[in-house]
Amino acid sequence: MGHFNFKQRKVTPSAAHPDWLRVSSAVGRMVNDWAGRYDVAAFAAPGAGEGHPAFFNPYTSEVEVNVEKCFGSDTDPKLLEDLDLRERQYEWPRATGAIFHEALHARISLWDVIKAQSDLTPAEFNALILFEEGRIEKQGLTLFPRNAAFLRTMALDIVVGDIDDIASGSDTQFAANVAALTLARVDAGSLLEEDVEAIREVIETKLSKDTLDKMQELWRQAQAHTDHTNPAKLYDLAREWTKLVSEQAEANGDAPGDMPGEGMDGSMGGGGSGDGAMSEFMKQVEGALSEAADMATIAAYDDITDVETMERWENEAKSKSSAAKDRKDAENISSEVFGKGTTDVHGSSSSSRLESKRQPTGPERAAAVTVARMLEKAKYRDRDAHEVSSVVPPGRLRTRAAMQGAALKSKGIMSQTEPWRRTVRKHTDDPTLSIGVMVDISGSMGGAMVPMAVSAWVLSEAVRRVQGRAAMVYYGNDVFPTLKPGQHLDQVNIWSAPDMTEKFDKGFKAVDGALGLTWGTGARLLVVVSDGCYTHQERAAARRAMETCQRSGVGVLWLNMSAYGSSDAQRIVNGTNAVLLNISGDPVKAATEIGNAAAKALEAAH
Repeated sequence: MGHFNFKQRKVTPSAAHPDWLRVSSAVGRMVNDWAGRYDVAAFAAPGAGEGHPAFFNPYTSEVEVNVEKCFGSDTDPKLLEDLDLRERQYEWPRATGAIFHEALHARISLWDVIKAQSDLTPAEFNALILFEEGRIEKQGLTLFPRNAAFLRTMALDIVVGDIDDIASGSDTQFAANVAALTLARVDAGSLLEEDVEAIREVIETKLSKDTLDKMQELWRQAQAHTDHTNPAKLYDLAREWTKLVSEQAEANGDAPGDMPGEGMDGSMGGGGSGDGAMSEFMKQVEGALSEAADMATIAAYDDITDVETMERWENEAKSKSSAAKDRKDAENISSEVFGKGTTDVHGSSSSSRLESKRQPTGPERAAAVTVARMLEKAKYRDRDAHEVSSVVPPGRLRTRAAMQGAALKSKGIMSQTEPWRRTVRKHTDDPTLSIGVMVDISGSMGGAMVPMAVSAWVLSEAVRRVQGRAAMVYYGNDVFPTLKPGQHLDQVNIWSAPDMTEKFDKGFKAVDGALGLTWGTGARLLVVVSDGCYTHQERAAARRAMETCQRSGVGVLWLNMSAYGSSDAQRIVNGTNAVLLNISGDPVKAATEIGNAAAKALEAAH
C-alpha cells in the first residue's frame, strides 16, 4: 500500500508549494488533532503523494496529500484554506477520509518499520502491512466513530488505486490481498457488508470458505491489537497468514514461482509472472472493485448527511443550552446591579464617587444631535435570514451535493440535487435601538473621566432622540449602574476613577441582561469606553464578549480615551467586527467621528 510509505527512499521533508501553504497548514491541524500529536508536518500540492491520494511517511513524520486526486485538478486552493473546520470537511468527504486514514497511521502505526522489514520475510511483511490497514481504522473509529462515513467514501477507491501494487503474484495471493483490504474493513467498521458483496463472490472462487474463516479470525485478532509500539503479536499473525495463503495456493495449483514473497522490495506484490499482465481473475476482481467503489461512495453520502445533521443538531442544542445558561446568568447579574440606585455605590466594593454634575452645554447638546442624526441614518433595522438551495447559481457551491449528483448520474440514477445555496435577507420594521454603555473607572482612566462623562451623556441623549433604549454601567473594582433602561441621563455626571482593577465580565453581563443585547431583536450596540488595560482573566472575558456580540448580531463600538495608546484595546477587538475609535481630545469635537463609528458598528453587525 503506497499510501503508507514504508519504503526507505524518502528521508527529507517535501518542499512547500507556495499556493498551497494555507491548505497544508489546515491539513496539518487536522492530522495532528486526529493523531494526538503535534509534530506531524503536512504537504498538500499537485503531484504529491507519489501517485496516491495521500500517504504518511513515518521516517519524516509527514503526510502528503495529492490535491488533484483528493479535490480535483481545477480546485482553487483558497476554497480549502479552512478545511480543518468540521462543516468544510463534509463538503470534501473523500479527501477528509484519505487525510483521516493517514492521521491514523501517524497515531497507531508506531512500530519500527525498518526492524519489521528485517525481522520478517517479504511475504510476512506484506501480511503485516495488510493487517495494519484494517487495524488502524478499527482502532481509529473507536476514538472517532463519526468519521466512519468519510472512510467509506474512499476505502475501496484506495484499493482500486493500488491495484498495480497488489496484482503481482499469484491469483491466490491477489485474492488474499484484496480480502484483507476489503472484507477486513467490514470488521473494522469502515465498510458495510453490502459494499463488498460482489467482491466476496469473486474472491470465494479462489479462497475456500474455511480459508476465509481462518483469515477473518487472523485479521480480527490483528485489529484488536492495541500495543501500538510492540508488533510481536502482529508478527505471529503475519506468519500464520503467510502459511495459510501458501496452503491455499498449493490447493489451487499455483506454480511455485507465483508464490508470494519473491522479488519484493517493500511493495504489496509478489514474484508474479514477470510480464506485468493481469490474469483474467485479477481483471474480474478489478471490475468488481471499481463498481463496488462507485456504489459505496454514493451510499456513503447518505451516512455523511445523517452524521452531519446529527452533529449540527447536537451543536445547536449545546449552543442553545449554553446561551440559556448565559442569559440566565446575565439576567441575575443585571437584577443585582440595576436593583441599586443609579448614584448609589453603597454595597459595592468600588471606590469611585460622583465628584460633580452639571447641565450639558450647548456644544454638547449639538454633539448629541449630530450623533442621533447618524444613528437615524444607519440601517439598523434587523433582518431575517433564511437559506435557499437551487440547482443553478447564484450562491455558494456546495461541493458535496455537486459530487453526489455527478456520482448518481454516472450510475444512471436521476436525482435533482441542489448544489447551490445562498442566504436571503429581508428587512423587517423594528425601529428599536438598544445601546449598552460600559465605562471603565480603573486608575489608568483617571485623566479621561471628564471626556468620558461627556461621551456617556452624548450617547444617552442621542439614543433618546431616536426613541431607543440605553443602559449604562461603570465598572472597576465592582459594577454599579448610572443609567437604567428607560431612564434618561439629564445631566453630565463626572465620576472619579480610583479603582485598582476592572470587572469587565460582570459589567457586560449587567448591560446584556438589562437590554437583552445578545438575544434580542432590533439594532443593538455595545459601547465600551476603556483603554483595555485589564488582567488576563478580564481581558479573556472581554475577548469572549466581542466574539459573542459578533455571533449575535450586536455592533460594538470601543472608545479609547487613554493617553497610553490603544494597543490593549486593539488586541481585544482584533479579528471581530468591533469598531475601535481613539479619541485624544474633546469628545464634543469628535461627535461626528463617534456617530460615524457607531453607525459603522451597527452596519458591520448586519
